[in-house]
Amino acid sequence: MPAVDPNAMKSPPEGIYRTFDDLLLAVQRVGKDQGYNVVKLRASNYRDGKPTRYDLVCDRGGVKYSSTAKKRNPSTRKVDCPWRAKAVCEVNLGNQWRFQVQEHRHNHEPRAPPAPPGQENTPIAQSIRSLTHKMDRLGHEMSQGFGRIEQRLEGIEKRLEAMEARMNTVEARMSGMESRGTGMDVPMDNMEMEGTMLGTAVM
Repeated sequence: MPAVDPNAMKSPPEGIYRTFDDLLLAVQRVGKDQGYNVVKLRASNYRDGKPTRYDLVCDRGGVKYSSTAKKRNPSTRKVDCPWRAKAVCEVNLGNQWRFQVQEHRHNHEPRAPPAPPGQENTPIAQSIRSLTHKMDRLGHEMSQGFGRIEQRLEGIEKRLEAMEARMNTVEARMSGMESRGTGMDVPMDNMEMEGTMLGTAVM
């Protein structure tokens, strides 16, 4: 596995934000552009029932998945990434939120950047969708066609079986008729003798 450049993915800049939601949105936007995602790990230091601190980590931080576990998308697999930061609501800043990075390093490659908005409507994307739809429709039509052919073959097979049964019946009848006709045959010697006697009488 190639070494990962710890400077390949930049951390969001430290700064002051009016609310935590503003802070998280800005930090996640920068992280996404760099190829990673920032998520909340835990909330703490509650005041008036609300947290005044959030610990933030890379979404690939945490315990590594076991090698025997079910396969996962490599871009979402946890690899114990060390990147972490904190967001603290400070009273001396008028309850605004300070963002501070505690560990800049990542131990994984950045994700592929997402497609720009509107990319799905480009001619190439439209052609791909059209081709996909045509392939799906063709597959459906072929499936239906094979189904009809199979039904016809089953019908032909049944007809052939019926014809074979009829021919067996006819053959059995003909064999019976032949066996009955054998008992009615007259010996040729007797017929010749009778013919000679008739010829003598006529003369």
